[in-house]
Amino acid sequence: MRPHSQQDEKAQPGRAMHSQSLGEPLRESSIFTDDVDNAVSSECPAEGQDSAPAVGNSLQVFRAKTNGSLVRKQRCDLVNVVILTLLAAVTRFYKIGRSHRVVWDEAHFGKFGAHYVNHTFYHDVHPPLAKMLVGLSEILTGFDGSFTFQSGHKYPDDVNYVFMRVFNASFGVPLAPMAYFTLLNLGCSSNAALLGGLLVCVDNALCTISRFILLDAMLLCFTSMSVLSLSGLYKHRKEPFTQPWLKWLLATGVSLGLVTSAKWV
Repeated sequence: MRPHSQQDEKAQPGRAMHSQSLGEPLRESSIFTDDVDNAVSSECPAEGQDSAPAVGNSLQVFRAKTNGSLVRKQRCDLVNVVILTLLAAVTRFYKIGRSHRVVWDEAHFGKFGAHYVNHTFYHDVHPPLAKMLVGLSEILTGFDGSFTFQSGHKYPDDVNYVFMRVFNASFGVPLAPMAYFTLLNLGCSSNAALLGGLLVCVDNALCTISRFILLDAMLLCFTSMSVLSLSGLYKHRKEPFTQPWLKWLLATGVSLGLVTSAKWV
């Protein structure tokens, strides 16, 4: 075999260029491998080095971020609930005493409340709870039970009908924040829950029915409590018999009892 000479290289330039081109990827791959080794060695602790501080710091950072997000979420919910409560109060209480006459079914339920004030027996198709609350509002005003709440009649000066209406309207105010929390329990976002609460605030039927001496505001309040409690029970459906689950179960039972004790038809 004859020795490899410089003339052979000159005679075969293509072979030399081909071998050079094959060598370049090898050099590049070795450089890439060195970079990976350096990156891994910088991230992973060396042999014998304790990795607990790094893991502990990562957990602390994760917990801090989680707690920060939770605090911001709670603040957002608090602000939204305050806004909904104030708006609901405005739509229920604004000029509530403008009509100084007995309106619609105030003739019935105002009179039923007066029966409780006078300790007079009467019979009605509805359960007693809501009518007893109407009677309580009349007692708190110092009403003596002499006014008979004739439909269309003007309220006497000694009958504080404005407070009676405000007392009933106060049961309509919580509908908006309860709608907000119900939607949150069902998995809706804060913005979607806020929209639902705003719709409850400005709904014409809900506003009107809450502004008079009727049983419907109390019925709607207790019904909303039932739906909210059921949504909380649904939220913890995968955690049966835990403390939160039992609390929502108890709240559901109590609120359903209030509903059935308020009004049937």
